[in-house]
Amino acid sequence: MERWQDIKIKGIARIEKVVAEFDVIELQKTPYGKFKVKIYESPDGGFTGYTNLRVKDETGDACGGVGHGITIEEALRDTIEYFLKVLNEKDFWEEDEFECSDTFDF
Repeated sequence: MERWQDIKIKGIARIEKVVAEFDVIELQKTPYGKFKVKIYESPDGGFTGYTNLRVKDETGDACGGVGHGITIEEALRDTIEYFLKVLNEKDFWEEDEFECSDTFDF
């Protein structure tokens, strides 16, 4: 039986597997009361997490939470902690300073 990590297809640069999705309840900084974290497994066995909620910087570019780990749990923790660090750069965020990932992407 072929493992997904071993699948190689011409023209495909990389395949990652979605292994978990979490709802994170946050009531202090975000206007929505929660955000999502999706965890992907890479072919080499590492895990990367991404938030569906991003904040805009002074130039209007959006920055979300990204984290890494050797387990799903480590990637989840790293992603949340990084996103909270970004959120803590300001005392107060306006709702229009947030951007949600397109549902197609998340």
